[in-house]
Order: sequence, then structure tokens, then C-alpha cells
Amino acid sequence: MPNQVRRALLAAVLLSWLASALPAATIILVRHAERGSAMTSDVPISSVGAERAVVLSQVLKDTGIQRIFVTALLRTRQTAAPIAIRLHLEPVVIPPDDTDALVSQLRALNDDETALVVGHSNTLPLIVERLGGGKIATMADSEYDRLIVIVTNLSGKTKVVTMRYGKSTQ
Repeated sequence: MPNQVRRALLAAVLLSWLASALPAATIILVRHAERGSAMTSDVPISSVGAERAVVLSQVLKDTGIQRIFVTALLRTRQTAAPIAIRLHLEPVVIPPDDTDALVSQLRALNDDETALVVGHSNTLPLIVERLGGGKIATMADSEYDRLIVIVTNLSGKTKVVTMRYGKSTQ
């Protein structure tokens, strides 16, 4: 079994366990998949990015996701599309520069809800910090394989787990 498949299976098992083991909101954060080469601000994902989005859908299919949050930029919507289609969910679109609005919605999740956030390298560390997860390592511009899971409950306890999925970009 290739390492990529083994890592994806391990991540899926861990995510499923985290989502069901505690009465807590579970928030899964990923950066959008690899960008295409167009020189526009709303560049779509590349063919490699499309493959990563499918892998993400496979990894997350059994995690009990009930809500998906994306930014208005095409690359986040394309990254979330395979899992949204699989789960029959309509992603909630948040402006990319309105982290406060997103954090407010994530804080309002019930203790039994699981949400996926597809964001950007500059917004994900801020979201983690504002949700009480502390500072995380800066994301390199070439990094697309980090998957962050935040488990938080009404008592204010927060647990952050970082994993990798798909082909390594490091």
C-alpha cells in the first residue's frame, strides 16, 4: 500500500474518531488546493489541485461534516466541491477578508457539529489562533497538504491536531 494511501487512511480514521469521541465541535481546516498558473487574483485550481480535492473528499467522507465554509475565490470553492457534492452540502461563502465573520460562525457551532473550512495560507493560522488553538507554523506558499483539526467544546477547551493528506508538498 503506497504511503499516500496509508496516510490518507490513517487521517480518515483519526478524524472519524475525533468527530465521534467527544461532545465537541470539530472544525477541519485546509488551504485551497494547488493553484493554476493564471496570473489573476481568482485563479482556479490546477489539475494537480483537482486531484488533491478528490483525495480530500475521500479522506473526509466519513467525518460527519455538516457545514462547509469557503471564501468567494474560485480556488476554495473548487477545492470543497468534491466533498460538498459527496455530502450534498451547499458551502457557505465568506469574504476572504472577513475572518471575524467566519470565526463567529465557527464559535456558534453546536458541540456535536463538524465543519470544514477551505481557506488560504494567510487566513488559516489566524482562524486557528482566534479559535483558541494558539499559534501554528506559517504556511509556505508551496504548501497545500496540511490538514488542521480543531476540537473545541463549550467549556472552552481546544485541541489542535495537524496532519498531512495527499501528495506531500514539503
